Amino acid sequence: MQKDNRPDEPGGSNKPGFLATLLQGFIRDTVGMWITFLIGTAAGAIICLYFGAPLIFSLLGGILVLAVYVAWDRL
Repeated sequence: MQKDNRPDEPGGSNKPGFLATLLQGFIRDTVGMWITFLIGTAAGAIICLYFGAPLIFSLLGGILVLAVYVAWDRL
């Protein structure tokens, strides 16, 4: 006799596999770091334009903000 009024019971788990979980974490962390770096670089560019410094120094702002983000995230 079949169970017509009951939903099918899941036979296996619907959790993502190891590789999918690893890839999701990699993409999430990479996007977060890129956004942080771009915000720091943009802020550094604005400061460089204000003070008349060469824009190459704005990359230092991006690196500095990225370093602070990574250090804060790993606490």
